Amino acid sequence: MKRIFASMLIAFAASVPATIHAGTPISQSELPKAALTFINKYFSTDHIRKVEKDNGRRGTEYEVDFTSGAEAEFRADGEWKEVKAAKGNAIPAAIIPSAIAEYVNTNFKGQSIVEISRKRGGYEVELSNGSELRLTEDAKPMQPRNQGGRGHRR
Repeated sequence: MKRIFASMLIAFAASVPATIHAGTPISQSELPKAALTFINKYFSTDHIRKVEKDNGRRGTEYEVDFTSGAEAEFRADGEWKEVKAAKGNAIPAAIIPSAIAEYVNTNFKGQSIVEISRKRGGYEVELSNGSELRLTEDAKPMQPRNQGGRGHRR
């Protein structure tokens, strides 16, 4: 009996963080104006399936899921944070900084960008072949993230 209770307690404790950070469903009209403008400009032919507002550690964010399978995440001010294309499609070209698009076209012939995220100092893009690139806006490779938070000293 004690083992069953302990197992249930562990399962409950493990599920709490996921519940805390789950988004709250909202209506499309509750999105910031910049997010609505972005959606109307780049996803005007797609239909919104779900909109969620998340008040997480990094502030308020919004997630929009489209019926095509595409997804977009927005910051509190409505600026896009991450865009994922629907399966088999590419990100709308106008979203991608021109230097990054040119870099991918030159160095990864035949590949398209299927996901793009704004990161500190640049962008992270995923290509249709599964490759991931971290590039500055002018398409220079970004330095790898420091995994431990501190550099190694010798």
